[in-house]
Amino acid sequence: MTCAEYPFKHHSPKLNARLPAYKSLSLKAGVRPIADDDVLKRTLEAGTAKLVRVESDERMWIAPMDHGSPYLTPNAAEALQSIARDFQARIADTDLADARIRVTSLFRTKRDQKELGRGNVNATRDELAPHTHGTSMDLSYMKFVDQQGGFLELKACQQIFLAETLAEVIAAHCTKDARIFATKEKQQACYHISVCR
Repeated sequence: MTCAEYPFKHHSPKLNARLPAYKSLSLKAGVRPIADDDVLKRTLEAGTAKLVRVESDERMWIAPMDHGSPYLTPNAAEALQSIARDFQARIADTDLADARIRVTSLFRTKRDQKELGRGNVNATRDELAPHTHGTSMDLSYMKFVDQQGGFLELKACQQIFLAETLAEVIAAHCTKDARIFATKEKQQACYHISVCR
């Protein structure tokens, strides 16, 4: 497709939820914040954490995380799968049909959150942030991944098309479910989503 053939979309401005609107809902819907990786490991082994492992598949790629682990609450994991399915359906008839969503952040321990807050302007040092509840995820809108796990080399129009298509899907999920909150972060080039149910 040429740049002129990609439809113009402008959905990302709709993703503007603010943390005070959903932080308490996230805490109620998620797990109690976990101190560090050792406690997380013990909790998972004991089967007492209401978290499920999130794996890469043909629709999404879970990026390695310096500050976090690939877990979400079952409801958040289900929403992520649904977003990835809907995104794939929207791009299926384009020359970018093999593009996968790049998931950059999922569950964080309190230690992860505190350490990340030291170097990331978007990340709060608040140890009760939604990522510590297992309800939240970050999806890149700048980089997308091919089926082999490599970054797609995209023209600007292709990157904008994929980013706005992903925003369109996320906005539709927020409209259907008032317990899903999403924000377009600018400094880290990701869509932050919290599933508070």
